[in-house]
Amino acid sequence: MRKVLQKNPKHLLGFHQNAIHGSRSSSPKPYSTTQNQHLLNEIRHILQSDNWADILPLSNVPKKLNPHVIRSLLQENQVGIQSNPQLLPLLAITLCNSNLYGCASLIIDAMIAIGSSPISISGSIVSCYNENFDPHTNLNPTVFEVVVDRFRIKGLLDEAAEILLSDLQIVPSPLSFNSLLKDLLNGNKFDLFWDVCKAMSKKVGFFDVYAYGLMIKAHCVVGNLDEAKGVFVKMGEEGCEPSLVTYNVMISGFCKKGRLDEAIEIKKRMIDKGLVPNVFIYTTLIDGFFIMKRSEEAKMVLKEMRDAGVEPNVVTYNALVNGFVSRRDMESAMGIKDEMVASQIGANLVVYNTLLHGLCKEHMIDRARELTNEMSSMGLKPDFRTFTVLIQGYCKDQRLIDAFEVLEDMKKLDLEPNVRTYGLLIIGLCRTGDLEKADALLLETSLKNLKLDQIVYETLLSYCSKECDSVKSKRVLEVMKEQGITLNEVYYGSLIGRLCGVGKMDEARSFMNEMIERGLVPNAHIYESFINEYCRLREMKVANKYFYTMLGRGLIPQFASFAVLIEENCRSGNVADVFLILRCTLSRKVFSDIRVYKVVLDGLMKFGRLEEASGLMVELHEKGFVLECGSIVLSLCKKGKVEEACTLVENCGFTPSVLTYNVLIKGFFKIGDATRAKELFDEIKEKGLSPNDVTYGTMIIGLCKFKDLTAACAVSDEMIRNDVSPNRFLYTALVDCCHKIGDSEKANELSRQMIEKGFALTSFSDALTTNEQEPERSQVGM
Repeated sequence: MRKVLQKNPKHLLGFHQNAIHGSRSSSPKPYSTTQNQHLLNEIRHILQSDNWADILPLSNVPKKLNPHVIRSLLQENQVGIQSNPQLLPLLAITLCNSNLYGCASLIIDAMIAIGSSPISISGSIVSCYNENFDPHTNLNPTVFEVVVDRFRIKGLLDEAAEILLSDLQIVPSPLSFNSLLKDLLNGNKFDLFWDVCKAMSKKVGFFDVYAYGLMIKAHCVVGNLDEAKGVFVKMGEEGCEPSLVTYNVMISGFCKKGRLDEAIEIKKRMIDKGLVPNVFIYTTLIDGFFIMKRSEEAKMVLKEMRDAGVEPNVVTYNALVNGFVSRRDMESAMGIKDEMVASQIGANLVVYNTLLHGLCKEHMIDRARELTNEMSSMGLKPDFRTFTVLIQGYCKDQRLIDAFEVLEDMKKLDLEPNVRTYGLLIIGLCRTGDLEKADALLLETSLKNLKLDQIVYETLLSYCSKECDSVKSKRVLEVMKEQGITLNEVYYGSLIGRLCGVGKMDEARSFMNEMIERGLVPNAHIYESFINEYCRLREMKVANKYFYTMLGRGLIPQFASFAVLIEENCRSGNVADVFLILRCTLSRKVFSDIRVYKVVLDGLMKFGRLEEASGLMVELHEKGFVLECGSIVLSLCKKGKVEEACTLVENCGFTPSVLTYNVLIKGFFKIGDATRAKELFDEIKEKGLSPNDVTYGTMIIGLCKFKDLTAACAVSDEMIRNDVSPNRFLYTALVDCCHKIGDSEKANELSRQMIEKGFALTSFSDALTTNEQEPERSQVGM
């Protein structure tokens, strides 16, 4: 045991001071050193007797013991105190019977120090009592309360609860339960808290007002406000009237969860019960209303508080200032400060720092500086937060000269700048473009072995990247490495992306090689940076190489990067690479097939690769995809490849739209094949489609050019039957055709129809060149 005592002296040298000073009867009269020595000799003599267990309780020694004698007794090994298992429990019982709870605490501490479990200590006390005391008397439960209390004070809450939850036939006082419940609640040991509550109900038989308050608070802490209300109601039903503290707990719990209206109702019920709300309750309500952004109601509570004669305390004023600052109402916040200064309370450093923070946030930095002067005149010494807030405010307003002046003032008060200070200044310098000074500060932090917040390194690296300053970027990366900050793909990606963006490809590749050497794998963003920039530089072989490497690593590019790569390859005429990229992308199922095909088709068509585009359309049809090919048809027809366009439509296996038919009809007329044009016109109706005004117009103009007046008039008649009215442009074309073939009678008839419809008579060539007729020309697809 001596070894145990030597390893754990704190357990034996401490004793329960509260127990010693808790009552007059528990405190022995002070003894001199000589008296203590006589008492120690006396107890040694008793303990050396064979029947010491009978002699000690009957002697006057227990009543004369004091902590000094107990400590001396425990620390020496002459009388074999450590080897006698009955001695410690006997001393504990005897001392508690004599109301010497402080001395008993020392004995229990010794038992805990030698590794005894809660149950073994309790069991040894019961056994010792049964063997050495009158069986007709009850064991004093206070000894168990001391055991519980000693475990509790040492922070061994599970062990303390073990005794109260055990089957020992003891009934500890409510105070013992309440003390443990309070510590369990503070330690967030909620399951054990409720177990002890059940044990208290079973063993004590009731809950007092303090226990009810703890249970209400436990529910409030975890947000179970309805359960808290249930306990509150049950408390009244059991005849236990809530105290002011109970109402405080309820109101605080409801305010913290934003249920302020219910909190006000609880306050009203409290007043109805004859209890007067104290400053704590009013402050809690004020703070709650501000948090929920109900500042007007917070002001009303303040007025009610003053009307009730309750004076605000420093916590109230702090809540008011903080609340007005959070609402950006700096004038009201400053007014509260002035009121504090005028009162006996006086404004404190917390209030001034809160005001400084609010003023700086509102860019009222000069007024903040004036406030610091006021602080000094009142004898308040600025602390680290004061200077930090000012530096942050100046940096935010990009007034770095003033920020560094504050830094110097800070150093004069022997306040060394820390990582927060350096971080604010470095970020501020970056935003003002002073990377030289930011770099110098970074080196200063490195020499002081200060590890800045990650956001500071990221900001500095980002600004170095924007300036494409690879030297400073490398220095930032080296400092980060020295400080043990893991350099990941994000840092390198940002830097490489910036360098690629300004065409510094050699430096970008250098950083990519560096990250690979450090065991990092370039991500998709890094590869895309290279692909996009090499596409812009039209170095397609290099861009394609990065794309193939990217796919080979299982990385998926953004669709926009893929589209740029395809378009630039098409622009450069690298058709073979276009189809190789297409096959690689399709095989890996990176994007949906239809999206990939569409991008490739658009690129091929945009740069005149119509044959390849036609072949791709056929491939799409064979794979079961249906894609409108109108744009390809139009491009082919414009180049006079109408037959190829028609073949493409047939091979793609889909029903062309009227728009596609219109393009083909016009194309055949353009190459002089009126027969095929008329066949397609008839095919439109065979397919169940309805020709539109452009279809009819294209046919009429085309037939008129071939002087096929009969067919043109037939189309015109069909057009009218289908409620599509020819415009002046078409009438003019028909009349012109009649004149060319010498059919004056038909020309006159058509002219009369034009006049009846209100159209002016003009020649076809005039109508074709008149700007005012643009809307009419649209009917023929021109």
